Amino acid sequence: MGKRATASTSMSPANQAAGTLVAENLERAHELITTELPAELQNSALALLHAVTVKVAVAEHFDAFCAHAFSKPEWAAVASPVIAEMFEHDEDKLAELARIPDLVIEMGSGQATVTCMVAARWAARGETHRLTRLAESISASHVSKNACAVEVMLALAATLAVTRFSKAEQLYNAALQLAGAEHQEVIADAQKWLAAGRVVCSASQEERDFWDVRLRKPRMAWTWQNSAELRALDTLSERLTPDMENAGLFKAVVPACWWDMALKCARQQEKMGVMAKQMESSQTVVQSHVATEPPVERQVAELSSPQFERMTKTGRERGLFFLGWVCGALAMAITVVMLPAEFVQRVLVGINHGKPAVASSADNEAWRKGNLQRMAAEMAAYTGQHKAVKTGLWQDHEKLLLGQSPEIPADSPQYMKFLVWLHLDPPEDEEVRKRVPQLLLGKMKADAFSLWEELLYPGSVNAAAIRHVAKEAMDDKTYQWSDEDKGRLQAMASEVD
Repeated sequence: MGKRATASTSMSPANQAAGTLVAENLERAHELITTELPAELQNSALALLHAVTVKVAVAEHFDAFCAHAFSKPEWAAVASPVIAEMFEHDEDKLAELARIPDLVIEMGSGQATVTCMVAARWAARGETHRLTRLAESISASHVSKNACAVEVMLALAATLAVTRFSKAEQLYNAALQLAGAEHQEVIADAQKWLAAGRVVCSASQEERDFWDVRLRKPRMAWTWQNSAELRALDTLSERLTPDMENAGLFKAVVPACWWDMALKCARQQEKMGVMAKQMESSQTVVQSHVATEPPVERQVAELSSPQFERMTKTGRERGLFFLGWVCGALAMAITVVMLPAEFVQRVLVGINHGKPAVASSADNEAWRKGNLQRMAAEMAAYTGQHKAVKTGLWQDHEKLLLGQSPEIPADSPQYMKFLVWLHLDPPEDEEVRKRVPQLLLGKMKADAFSLWEELLYPGSVNAAAIRHVAKEAMDDKTYQWSDEDKGRLQAMASEVD
Protein backbone atom coordinates (compact mmCIF):
# COMPACT_ATOMS: atom_id res chain seq x y z
CA MET A 1 0.00 0.00 0.00
CA GLY A 2 2.83 2.38 0.88
CA LYS A 3 4.52 1.84 -2.44
CA ARG A 4 1.23 2.32 -4.32
CA ALA A 5 0.51 5.57 -2.47
CA THR A 6 4.00 6.84 -3.16
CA ALA A 7 3.65 6.03 -6.87
CA SER A 8 0.27 7.73 -7.12
CA THR A 9 1.41 10.94 -5.46
CA SER A 10 4.70 11.28 -7.31
CA MET A 11 4.99 12.94 -10.72
CA SER A 12 7.13 11.90 -13.66
CA PRO A 13 9.82 14.31 -14.87
CA ALA A 14 7.77 14.98 -18.01
CA ASN A 15 4.68 15.91 -15.99
CA GLN A 16 6.73 18.08 -13.69
CA ALA A 17 8.20 19.93 -16.67
CA ALA A 18 4.75 20.44 -18.17
CA GLY A 19 3.43 21.75 -14.88
CA THR A 20 6.33 24.17 -14.64
CA LEU A 21 5.61 25.52 -18.15
CA VAL A 22 1.94 26.02 -17.33
CA ALA A 23 2.86 27.86 -14.17
CA GLU A 24 5.25 30.09 -16.10
CA ASN A 25 2.54 30.89 -18.67
CA LEU A 26 0.06 31.84 -15.97
CA GLU A 27 2.70 33.94 -14.20
CA ARG A 28 3.45 35.84 -17.42
CA ALA A 29 -0.28 36.31 -17.95
CA HIS A 30 -0.59 37.76 -14.44
CA GLU A 31 2.26 40.17 -15.15
CA LEU A 32 0.65 41.30 -18.42
CA ILE A 33 -2.67 41.87 -16.66
CA THR A 34 -1.16 44.11 -13.99
CA THR A 35 1.19 46.03 -16.29
CA GLU A 36 -0.50 46.21 -19.70
CA LEU A 37 -4.26 46.05 -19.24
CA PRO A 38 -6.30 49.16 -18.41
CA ALA A 39 -7.83 49.24 -14.94
CA GLU A 40 -11.31 48.60 -16.37
CA LEU A 41 -10.24 45.13 -17.58
CA GLN A 42 -8.01 43.96 -14.76
CA ASN A 43 -10.65 42.54 -12.39
CA SER A 44 -12.35 40.39 -15.03
CA ALA A 45 -8.94 39.31 -16.38
CA LEU A 46 -7.75 38.21 -12.92
CA ALA A 47 -11.00 36.33 -12.40
CA LEU A 48 -10.46 34.51 -15.71
CA LEU A 49 -6.86 33.73 -14.77
CA HIS A 50 -8.01 32.19 -11.50
CA ALA A 51 -10.67 30.13 -13.30
CA VAL A 52 -8.07 28.84 -15.79
CA THR A 53 -5.69 27.96 -12.95
CA VAL A 54 -8.24 25.95 -10.94
CA LYS A 55 -10.18 24.86 -14.07
CA VAL A 56 -13.54 25.94 -12.73
CA ALA A 57 -16.16 28.06 -14.57
CA VAL A 58 -13.66 28.92 -17.31
CA ALA A 59 -16.31 29.49 -20.00
CA GLU A 60 -18.31 31.94 -17.90
CA HIS A 61 -15.27 34.03 -16.95
CA PHE A 62 -13.94 33.90 -20.52
CA ASP A 63 -17.21 35.29 -21.92
CA ALA A 64 -17.31 38.01 -19.28
CA PHE A 65 -13.73 39.12 -19.98
CA CYS A 66 -14.16 39.09 -23.79
CA ALA A 67 -17.38 41.07 -23.56
CA HIS A 68 -15.38 43.93 -22.03
CA ALA A 69 -12.03 43.44 -23.77
CA PHE A 70 -13.41 43.37 -27.31
CA SER A 71 -15.77 46.29 -26.86
CA LYS A 72 -12.98 48.68 -27.93
CA PRO A 73 -10.24 48.07 -30.54
CA GLU A 74 -7.54 49.54 -28.28
CA TRP A 75 -8.54 47.19 -25.47
CA ALA A 76 -8.63 44.21 -27.84
CA ALA A 77 -5.04 44.91 -28.89
CA VAL A 78 -3.70 44.56 -25.33
CA ALA A 79 -6.10 41.76 -24.33
CA SER A 80 -4.96 39.48 -27.17
CA PRO A 81 -1.50 38.59 -25.74
CA VAL A 82 -3.04 38.06 -22.29
CA ILE A 83 -5.50 35.48 -23.64
CA ALA A 84 -2.71 33.82 -25.66
CA GLU A 85 -0.56 33.41 -22.53
CA MET A 86 -3.43 32.03 -20.45
CA PHE A 87 -4.34 29.34 -22.98
CA GLU A 88 -0.96 28.53 -24.49
CA HIS A 89 -1.03 25.20 -22.64
CA ASP A 90 -4.67 24.43 -23.63
CA GLU A 91 -5.34 25.70 -27.16
CA ASP A 92 -8.17 23.22 -27.65
CA LYS A 93 -10.08 24.86 -24.80
CA LEU A 94 -9.48 28.26 -26.37
CA ALA A 95 -10.75 26.95 -29.73
CA GLU A 96 -13.99 25.85 -28.04
CA LEU A 97 -14.52 29.19 -26.27
CA ALA A 98 -13.50 31.69 -28.95
CA ARG A 99 -16.18 33.66 -30.78
CA ILE A 100 -15.73 34.67 -34.41
CA PRO A 101 -16.81 38.33 -33.93
CA ASP A 102 -14.10 38.68 -31.26
CA LEU A 103 -11.49 37.21 -33.60
CA VAL A 104 -12.44 39.71 -36.30
CA ILE A 105 -12.17 42.56 -33.78
CA GLU A 106 -8.75 41.26 -32.71
CA MET A 107 -7.46 41.40 -36.30
CA GLY A 108 -8.97 44.83 -36.75
CA SER A 109 -6.97 46.01 -33.75
CA GLY A 110 -3.71 44.95 -35.38
CA GLN A 111 -3.29 41.64 -33.55
CA ALA A 112 -3.82 38.08 -34.81
CA THR A 113 -2.25 35.81 -32.18
CA VAL A 114 -5.48 34.40 -30.77
CA THR A 115 -7.01 34.05 -34.24
CA CYS A 116 -4.01 32.04 -35.44
CA MET A 117 -4.14 29.75 -32.39
CA VAL A 118 -7.88 29.14 -32.76
CA ALA A 119 -7.87 28.69 -36.56
CA ALA A 120 -4.99 26.22 -36.32
CA ARG A 121 -6.93 24.06 -33.86
CA TRP A 122 -10.12 24.25 -35.94
CA ALA A 123 -8.13 23.13 -38.98
CA ALA A 124 -6.47 20.28 -37.06
CA ARG A 125 -9.87 19.08 -35.83
CA GLY A 126 -11.46 19.37 -39.29
CA GLU A 127 -13.99 22.00 -38.21
CA THR A 128 -14.43 23.41 -41.69
CA HIS A 129 -17.77 25.02 -40.87
CA ARG A 130 -16.12 27.30 -38.30
CA LEU A 131 -13.27 28.18 -40.63
CA THR A 132 -15.78 28.98 -43.36
CA ARG A 133 -17.72 31.30 -41.06
CA LEU A 134 -14.48 33.01 -40.06
CA ALA A 135 -13.57 33.45 -43.73
CA GLU A 136 -17.00 34.92 -44.50
CA SER A 137 -16.75 37.33 -41.56
CA ILE A 138 -13.30 38.50 -42.65
CA SER A 139 -14.46 39.03 -46.25
CA ALA A 140 -17.50 41.00 -45.10
CA SER A 141 -15.55 43.33 -42.80
CA HIS A 142 -12.86 45.97 -43.15
CA VAL A 143 -10.37 43.45 -41.75
CA SER A 144 -9.81 42.12 -45.29
CA LYS A 145 -8.00 45.42 -45.95
CA ASN A 146 -5.83 45.14 -42.84
CA ALA A 147 -2.20 44.14 -43.42
CA CYS A 148 -1.98 42.30 -40.09
CA ALA A 149 -4.64 39.83 -41.27
CA VAL A 150 -2.78 38.84 -44.45
CA GLU A 151 -1.18 35.70 -43.02
CA VAL A 152 -4.46 34.56 -41.47
CA MET A 153 -6.32 35.10 -44.74
CA LEU A 154 -3.72 33.22 -46.77
CA ALA A 155 -3.67 30.35 -44.26
CA LEU A 156 -7.47 30.16 -44.40
CA ALA A 157 -7.35 30.21 -48.20
CA ALA A 158 -5.00 27.21 -48.19
CA THR A 159 -7.14 25.39 -45.61
CA LEU A 160 -10.49 25.94 -47.38
CA ALA A 161 -9.23 25.67 -50.97
CA VAL A 162 -10.53 22.15 -51.62
CA THR A 163 -13.78 22.18 -49.64
CA ARG A 164 -14.85 25.83 -50.14
CA PHE A 165 -13.00 26.96 -53.25
CA SER A 166 -14.84 30.21 -53.99
CA LYS A 167 -14.46 31.47 -50.38
CA ALA A 168 -10.79 30.52 -50.37
CA GLU A 169 -10.14 32.26 -53.67
CA GLN A 170 -11.92 35.39 -52.45
CA LEU A 171 -9.69 35.49 -49.34
CA TYR A 172 -6.56 34.84 -51.40
CA ASN A 173 -7.30 37.68 -53.83
CA ALA A 174 -7.97 40.10 -50.96
CA ALA A 175 -4.78 39.09 -49.12
CA LEU A 176 -2.64 39.26 -52.25
CA GLN A 177 -3.22 43.01 -52.54
CA LEU A 178 -1.68 43.56 -49.09
CA ALA A 179 0.99 40.83 -49.07
CA GLY A 180 4.69 41.64 -48.95
CA ALA A 181 7.94 39.81 -49.55
CA GLU A 182 7.69 38.14 -46.14
CA HIS A 183 4.49 36.37 -47.21
CA GLN A 184 5.86 34.57 -50.28
CA GLU A 185 6.01 31.17 -48.58
CA VAL A 186 2.40 31.40 -47.38
CA ILE A 187 1.31 32.65 -50.82
CA ALA A 188 2.97 29.67 -52.51
CA ASP A 189 1.20 27.28 -50.13
CA ALA A 190 -2.18 28.92 -50.81
CA GLN A 191 -1.57 28.77 -54.57
CA LYS A 192 -0.74 25.07 -54.35
CA TRP A 193 -3.98 24.23 -52.58
CA LEU A 194 -6.10 26.56 -54.71
CA ALA A 195 -4.82 24.75 -57.81
CA ALA A 196 -5.97 21.46 -56.28
CA GLY A 197 -9.30 22.95 -55.25
CA ARG A 198 -9.89 24.31 -58.74
CA VAL A 199 -9.73 20.77 -60.15
CA VAL A 200 -12.64 19.51 -58.04
CA CYS A 201 -14.52 22.77 -57.37
CA SER A 202 -17.52 21.70 -59.47
CA ALA A 203 -17.76 18.27 -57.82
CA SER A 204 -20.27 17.58 -55.05
CA GLN A 205 -19.54 18.73 -51.50
CA GLU A 206 -19.17 15.11 -50.44
CA GLU A 207 -16.44 14.51 -53.03
CA ARG A 208 -14.64 17.77 -52.18
CA ASP A 209 -14.60 16.77 -48.50
CA PHE A 210 -13.29 13.36 -49.54
CA TRP A 211 -10.40 14.84 -51.55
CA ASP A 212 -9.57 17.33 -48.80
CA VAL A 213 -8.96 14.52 -46.31
CA ARG A 214 -6.97 12.40 -48.76
CA LEU A 215 -4.80 15.16 -50.17
CA ARG A 216 -3.80 16.40 -46.72
CA LYS A 217 -2.73 12.91 -45.58
CA PRO A 218 -0.52 11.65 -48.43
CA ARG A 219 1.35 9.15 -46.26
CA MET A 220 -1.74 7.16 -45.36
CA ALA A 221 -2.14 3.81 -47.12
CA TRP A 222 -5.54 4.61 -48.60
CA THR A 223 -7.70 1.92 -50.17
CA TRP A 224 -9.41 2.61 -53.50
CA GLN A 225 -12.13 0.00 -53.60
CA ASN A 226 -15.48 1.23 -52.28
CA SER A 227 -18.03 3.20 -54.30
CA ALA A 228 -17.08 6.61 -52.88
CA GLU A 229 -13.40 6.04 -53.72
CA LEU A 230 -14.14 4.84 -57.24
CA ARG A 231 -16.53 7.75 -57.81
CA ALA A 232 -13.83 10.19 -56.71
CA LEU A 233 -11.34 8.65 -59.16
CA ASP A 234 -13.92 8.90 -61.92
CA THR A 235 -14.43 12.59 -61.16
CA LEU A 236 -10.68 13.21 -61.20
CA SER A 237 -10.26 11.39 -64.52
CA GLU A 238 -12.74 13.80 -66.14
CA ARG A 239 -10.72 16.82 -65.00
CA LEU A 240 -7.19 15.49 -65.38
CA THR A 241 -4.99 17.25 -67.96
CA PRO A 242 -1.36 16.48 -68.90
CA ASP A 243 -0.14 19.89 -67.69
CA MET A 244 -2.42 20.19 -64.66
CA GLU A 245 -0.99 22.58 -62.09
CA ASN A 246 0.20 20.93 -58.88
CA ALA A 247 -0.83 17.49 -60.10
CA GLY A 248 1.63 16.04 -57.59
CA LEU A 249 -0.89 16.47 -54.76
CA PHE A 250 -3.27 14.03 -56.47
CA LYS A 251 -0.50 11.76 -57.76
CA ALA A 252 0.78 11.24 -54.21
CA VAL A 253 -2.47 9.66 -52.96
CA VAL A 254 -4.02 7.77 -55.91
CA PRO A 255 -2.85 4.31 -57.05
CA ALA A 256 0.30 4.67 -59.18
CA CYS A 257 -0.95 2.40 -61.96
CA TRP A 258 -4.26 4.33 -62.16
CA TRP A 259 -2.41 7.65 -62.39
CA ASP A 260 -0.22 6.49 -65.28
CA MET A 261 -3.18 5.17 -67.25
CA ALA A 262 -5.32 8.24 -66.53
CA LEU A 263 -2.51 10.54 -67.65
CA LYS A 264 -2.06 8.61 -70.89
CA CYS A 265 -5.79 8.86 -71.56
CA ALA A 266 -5.70 12.61 -70.85
CA ARG A 267 -2.87 13.08 -73.35
CA GLN A 268 -4.74 11.05 -75.97
CA GLN A 269 -7.93 13.03 -75.40
CA GLU A 270 -5.99 16.27 -75.75
CA LYS A 271 -4.60 15.13 -79.10
CA MET A 272 -8.03 14.03 -80.29
CA GLY A 273 -9.50 17.33 -79.17
CA VAL A 274 -6.98 19.25 -81.26
CA MET A 275 -7.66 17.05 -84.30
CA ALA A 276 -11.41 17.35 -83.84
CA LYS A 277 -11.14 21.15 -83.65
CA GLN A 278 -9.07 21.20 -86.85
CA MET A 279 -11.62 19.02 -88.61
CA GLU A 280 -14.47 21.16 -87.29
CA SER A 281 -12.76 24.22 -88.77
CA SER A 282 -12.34 22.42 -92.09
CA GLN A 283 -15.98 21.39 -92.06
CA THR A 284 -17.00 24.99 -91.37
CA VAL A 285 -15.08 26.10 -94.46
CA VAL A 286 -16.82 23.43 -96.53
CA GLN A 287 -20.22 24.46 -95.20
CA SER A 288 -19.49 28.11 -95.98
CA HIS A 289 -18.63 27.13 -99.55
CA VAL A 290 -21.82 25.10 -99.88
CA ALA A 291 -23.86 27.99 -98.47
CA THR A 292 -22.72 30.26 -101.32
CA GLU A 293 -24.12 27.96 -104.02
CA PRO A 294 -27.34 29.12 -105.74
CA PRO A 295 -30.45 27.58 -104.17
CA VAL A 296 -31.59 26.15 -107.49
CA GLU A 297 -28.59 23.84 -107.62
CA ARG A 298 -29.44 22.09 -104.33
CA GLN A 299 -30.92 18.62 -104.59
CA VAL A 300 -33.94 19.09 -102.38
CA ALA A 301 -35.30 15.71 -103.33
CA GLU A 302 -32.53 14.00 -101.37
CA LEU A 303 -33.62 15.78 -98.20
CA SER A 304 -37.00 14.08 -98.36
CA SER A 305 -35.40 10.63 -98.19
CA PRO A 306 -36.35 8.92 -94.89
CA GLN A 307 -32.89 7.37 -94.65
CA PHE A 308 -31.25 10.78 -95.01
CA GLU A 309 -33.60 12.36 -92.48
CA ARG A 310 -32.74 9.71 -89.91
CA MET A 311 -29.05 10.51 -90.36
CA THR A 312 -28.23 13.54 -88.17
CA LYS A 313 -25.73 16.20 -89.15
CA THR A 314 -23.27 14.70 -86.69
CA GLY A 315 -23.83 11.24 -88.15
CA ARG A 316 -23.13 12.49 -91.70
CA GLU A 317 -19.91 14.13 -90.54
CA ARG A 318 -18.90 11.00 -88.69
CA GLY A 319 -19.44 8.97 -91.84
CA LEU A 320 -17.07 11.24 -93.78
CA PHE A 321 -14.32 10.64 -91.26
CA PHE A 322 -14.46 6.86 -91.30
CA LEU A 323 -11.31 6.59 -93.38
CA GLY A 324 -8.57 4.05 -92.88
CA TRP A 325 -6.35 6.46 -90.97
CA VAL A 326 -9.03 7.52 -88.45
CA CYS A 327 -9.73 5.16 -85.56
CA GLY A 328 -13.16 4.58 -84.09
CA ALA A 329 -12.21 6.44 -80.93
CA LEU A 330 -11.58 9.61 -82.90
CA ALA A 331 -14.98 9.37 -84.56
CA MET A 332 -16.59 9.09 -81.15
CA ALA A 333 -14.60 12.10 -79.95
CA ILE A 334 -15.88 14.17 -82.87
CA THR A 335 -19.43 13.18 -82.02
CA VAL A 336 -18.90 14.29 -78.42
CA VAL A 337 -17.38 17.59 -79.57
CA MET A 338 -20.04 18.37 -82.17
CA LEU A 339 -23.27 17.23 -80.55
CA PRO A 340 -23.35 19.78 -77.71
CA ALA A 341 -23.08 22.59 -80.26
CA GLU A 342 -26.46 21.59 -81.68
CA PHE A 343 -27.99 21.69 -78.21
CA VAL A 344 -26.35 25.08 -77.61
CA GLN A 345 -27.83 26.57 -80.74
CA ARG A 346 -31.30 25.37 -79.76
CA VAL A 347 -30.87 26.85 -76.29
CA LEU A 348 -29.64 30.25 -77.49
CA VAL A 349 -31.99 30.60 -80.44
CA GLY A 350 -34.63 32.14 -78.17
CA ILE A 351 -32.30 34.90 -76.96
CA ASN A 352 -32.79 38.11 -78.87
CA HIS A 353 -29.39 39.76 -79.46
CA GLY A 354 -30.82 42.85 -81.07
CA LYS A 355 -29.63 45.88 -79.08
CA PRO A 356 -28.52 49.30 -80.29
CA ALA A 357 -24.79 49.56 -81.06
CA VAL A 358 -24.46 52.05 -78.22
CA ALA A 359 -27.06 50.90 -75.73
CA SER A 360 -28.16 53.05 -72.84
CA SER A 361 -28.88 51.69 -69.38
CA ALA A 362 -32.58 51.66 -70.23
CA ASP A 363 -31.90 49.76 -73.48
CA ASN A 364 -29.89 47.13 -71.64
CA GLU A 365 -32.52 46.60 -68.97
CA ALA A 366 -35.31 46.48 -71.54
CA TRP A 367 -33.36 43.86 -73.52
CA ARG A 368 -32.82 41.81 -70.40
CA LYS A 369 -36.43 42.05 -69.30
CA GLY A 370 -37.75 41.02 -72.72
CA ASN A 371 -35.52 37.95 -72.93
CA LEU A 372 -36.27 37.07 -69.32
CA GLN A 373 -40.01 37.09 -69.98
CA ARG A 374 -39.59 34.81 -72.99
CA MET A 375 -37.33 32.40 -71.10
CA ALA A 376 -39.60 32.36 -68.03
CA ALA A 377 -42.60 31.53 -70.23
CA GLU A 378 -40.72 28.76 -72.02
CA MET A 379 -39.43 27.28 -68.74
CA ALA A 380 -42.65 27.82 -66.76
CA ALA A 381 -42.62 24.20 -65.61
CA TYR A 382 -39.42 24.92 -63.66
CA THR A 383 -40.48 28.17 -61.97
CA GLY A 384 -40.28 26.57 -58.53
CA GLN A 385 -36.71 25.41 -59.05
CA HIS A 386 -35.67 28.82 -60.37
CA LYS A 387 -37.20 30.63 -57.40
CA ALA A 388 -35.48 28.25 -54.96
CA VAL A 389 -32.06 28.75 -56.54
CA LYS A 390 -32.53 32.51 -56.88
CA THR A 391 -33.11 32.96 -53.15
CA GLY A 392 -31.14 30.01 -51.74
CA LEU A 393 -27.54 29.06 -51.00
CA TRP A 394 -25.19 26.87 -53.02
CA GLN A 395 -25.16 24.02 -50.50
CA ASP A 396 -28.95 23.91 -50.49
CA HIS A 397 -29.31 23.44 -54.25
CA GLU A 398 -25.95 22.02 -55.29
CA LYS A 399 -27.33 18.88 -56.95
CA LEU A 400 -29.91 20.85 -58.92
CA LEU A 401 -27.30 23.35 -60.17
CA LEU A 402 -24.84 20.60 -61.09
CA GLY A 403 -27.50 18.80 -63.13
CA GLN A 404 -27.58 15.85 -60.74
CA SER A 405 -31.31 16.07 -60.02
CA PRO A 406 -33.94 14.06 -61.95
CA GLU A 407 -35.99 17.22 -62.67
CA ILE A 408 -33.29 18.91 -64.77
CA PRO A 409 -30.50 16.46 -65.67
CA ALA A 410 -27.22 17.89 -66.96
CA ASP A 411 -27.51 16.20 -70.37
CA SER A 412 -30.84 17.85 -71.21
CA PRO A 413 -31.41 21.09 -73.19
CA GLN A 414 -33.60 22.24 -70.29
CA TYR A 415 -30.53 22.25 -68.02
CA MET A 416 -28.67 24.70 -70.25
CA LYS A 417 -31.81 26.83 -70.62
CA PHE A 418 -32.07 26.83 -66.83
CA LEU A 419 -28.52 28.19 -66.59
CA VAL A 420 -29.30 30.88 -69.19
CA TRP A 421 -32.42 31.78 -67.21
CA LEU A 422 -30.26 32.21 -64.10
CA HIS A 423 -28.03 34.55 -66.11
CA LEU A 424 -30.98 36.73 -67.07
CA ASP A 425 -32.42 36.65 -63.54
CA PRO A 426 -29.36 36.00 -61.33
CA PRO A 427 -29.33 34.40 -57.86
CA GLU A 428 -29.13 36.67 -54.83
CA ASP A 429 -26.31 34.73 -53.14
CA GLU A 430 -22.84 35.79 -54.33
CA GLU A 431 -21.41 32.27 -54.43
CA VAL A 432 -24.30 30.88 -56.48
CA ARG A 433 -24.15 33.92 -58.78
CA LYS A 434 -20.48 33.16 -59.46
CA ARG A 435 -21.02 29.42 -59.93
CA VAL A 436 -23.72 29.84 -62.61
CA PRO A 437 -21.35 31.29 -65.30
CA GLN A 438 -18.81 28.58 -64.44
CA LEU A 439 -21.41 25.89 -65.04
CA LEU A 440 -22.60 27.47 -68.30
CA LEU A 441 -19.02 27.74 -69.53
CA GLY A 442 -18.46 24.06 -68.80
CA LYS A 443 -21.46 23.12 -70.96
CA MET A 444 -21.30 25.71 -73.77
CA LYS A 445 -17.61 26.64 -73.92
CA ALA A 446 -17.09 29.69 -76.20
CA ASP A 447 -20.78 29.73 -77.17
CA ALA A 448 -21.46 31.25 -73.74
CA PHE A 449 -19.48 34.38 -74.64
CA SER A 450 -22.25 36.00 -76.71
CA LEU A 451 -24.64 35.90 -73.76
CA TRP A 452 -21.98 37.16 -71.35
CA GLU A 453 -21.10 40.09 -73.60
CA GLU A 454 -24.74 41.16 -73.65
CA LEU A 455 -24.89 41.06 -69.84
CA LEU A 456 -21.76 43.14 -69.22
CA TYR A 457 -23.17 46.62 -68.87
CA PRO A 458 -23.18 49.23 -66.06
CA GLY A 459 -25.59 48.16 -63.34
CA SER A 460 -25.84 44.52 -64.45
CA VAL A 461 -26.36 42.39 -61.36
CA ASN A 462 -24.07 39.56 -62.44
CA ALA A 463 -21.46 41.54 -64.40
CA ALA A 464 -18.83 41.08 -61.67
CA ALA A 465 -19.41 37.33 -61.52
CA ILE A 466 -19.12 36.99 -65.32
CA ARG A 467 -15.90 39.04 -65.38
CA HIS A 468 -14.47 36.86 -62.60
CA VAL A 469 -15.23 33.62 -64.47
CA ALA A 470 -13.91 35.07 -67.75
CA LYS A 471 -10.64 35.96 -66.04
CA GLU A 472 -10.37 32.45 -64.57
CA ALA A 473 -11.15 30.85 -67.93
CA MET A 474 -8.24 32.62 -69.63
CA ASP A 475 -5.78 30.73 -67.41
CA ASP A 476 -7.69 27.46 -67.26
CA LYS A 477 -5.68 24.94 -69.26
CA THR A 478 -8.59 22.51 -69.47
CA TYR A 479 -9.98 24.75 -72.22
CA GLN A 480 -8.32 25.19 -75.60
CA TRP A 481 -9.19 28.72 -76.66
CA SER A 482 -8.59 30.15 -80.10
CA ASP A 483 -6.95 33.57 -80.45
CA GLU A 484 -10.40 35.08 -81.01
CA ASP A 485 -11.74 33.36 -77.86
CA LYS A 486 -8.80 34.67 -75.82
CA GLY A 487 -9.42 38.19 -77.10
CA ARG A 488 -13.08 38.07 -76.12
CA LEU A 489 -12.25 36.67 -72.67
CA GLN A 490 -9.64 39.39 -72.17
CA ALA A 491 -12.11 42.09 -73.14
CA MET A 492 -14.76 40.74 -70.78
CA ALA A 493 -12.35 40.24 -67.88
CA SER A 494 -11.01 43.78 -68.11
CA GLU A 495 -14.32 45.53 -68.76
CA VAL A 496 -15.23 48.13 -66.12
CA ASP A 497 -18.76 49.13 -65.11
